[in-house]
Parts: sequence; structure tokens; C-alpha cells
Amino acid sequence: MVAAMSPKRRSLLILPASLLCAPPRLQAAPLDRAAIIRRVFKTPAAAVPYGPEHAALMRLLRVLWVPVESGAPGIEFEDPLGPDSLSIARAALKTSDDARAIRRLAEVGLLVPRYVAAMGGLAPGRYALPAEMTPAFDFPESGVDAGGGFVLREEHLTLLRAAVWRTVDKDSIESVLREGARYWPMPYIDGKRPYGDSSYYQIDMARLLGEPYPLDAQGYALADPAKDARMERLHRETFAALQVFLAYSSARKPSRPLRR
Repeated sequence: MVAAMSPKRRSLLILPASLLCAPPRLQAAPLDRAAIIRRVFKTPAAAVPYGPEHAALMRLLRVLWVPVESGAPGIEFEDPLGPDSLSIARAALKTSDDARAIRRLAEVGLLVPRYVAAMGGLAPGRYALPAEMTPAFDFPESGVDAGGGFVLREEHLTLLRAAVWRTVDKDSIESVLREGARYWPMPYIDGKRPYGDSSYYQIDMARLLGEPYPLDAQGYALADPAKDARMERLHRETFAALQVFLAYSSARKPSRPLRR
């Protein structure tokens, strides 16, 4: 005599069969942020096209002063758009696609030097820094006034266009990726020789601005303490000048949309 099978046991026997008959569920592969950034940085910087999505992110970049040698401005490498930069990038691009936002922000890291040197344009004048950024410029040499305004002069633009940038390349990208998701491979201006090859950056600055230092019989620049101080102050002001340029400038040539 066979005992009657309980409803609970019957359901347990039926369940595996139902799972076998059900169509398989496809799970999305986990997003590999590092792999996306590595792919971007395998592309030569000159080959990265500039488009409207890059422009949207470029305007949000935050600048910091990199205290190496004489110091110079660069792009903030920890949260370059502010806290939770990826969320900010998604909002700016109006997308929910994390891979797309990661790719575009990584591409901006490659584009900044070329954009500042030649692609972007901005007229001299007084510009207001974004309110959330003004605390970073609260020191006398910044050139930022009490109201958060900065007077961008042609001298600032000349120096920014001639600046010597240092960028993360495909070989050094791993040191950035190891720091975690808040860190991005962003470029910075060389604090040792920000505008050329001279041991004293003021000499390169004066040459670029059309007022070179006089030379002695051996061809060495003659000391001029007043000019040195003026050039140093102007160099310090490139911190705010770069922030203003990124926030307000636009591409000189029409941007072409990106398809990928």
C-alpha cells in the first residue's frame, strides 16, 4: 500500500521540473570601471574627438593647486566633478548608462590639455566662480575677490595656452585605478617647468608675455625682484584662471556628436 504524498512534498518535487522548463534568465555582466578607463587611455589623446557630452562635463571640472616644486594648477583627481562624480556625470549627460558616463569622463581627462591650449575660447573679463568652489580660492594671491569674482586677463589666457601639462598614460594608469572609484586619471600642469624649459619659470612667463628679462654677457637673465614677484603672482592666479576658463569657455570650432 502506497502512502499518500503530502501536498508540500509534491510541490517540492514539481519545483525542480518547473525550473528546468523555465527560460534562462540573463544576468548583466558586472560593470568593469577599470577596463573602460584602460581602453580610453589606450587611445592617443590627439585621436579623441571632442563633442557636446565632453563640453557638459568640462564645465563641471574642479581645479586644485598641485604643490609640486613651484606648484601649478591641475584637475582634481579625487572626485573631479564633486562628491560622487559618476552620479554628477550621469546627470549632466542625462543618461543612466554608467559605462557611457565613465567613458566620457575618462576621455575628458585626455582632452583637457588640448582643449585649454587650442580648442576652447573665452574672452577676458570678470567672471563669478561657482559658489561651492570659492572656498578653495580664499587666499590673497588667488586674485579672487570677496564676492567670488575673478578678472580674467589676456595674460592669464596666454599662459594657460602655453602651459606644459602632465597626463596619465597607458603605462601609469594602474596607479590611479588602484586608488578606487573616487579617483580619476586627470592631468595637471608641470609645477617644475610650467611654461617651458627654463629653471626659473618666471623667465618663460616673461618671454611668453613679450617682456623678456635682460641678459648679461653670458646670456643669463638678470635678476629683477619686482618682475619676479609680479610673475609669481600671475602664476598663482592661473589657479583661478583655469577654473574660470573651464567653467565658462566654449569650443572655438563646432563640436561633432559622438556615435559610440
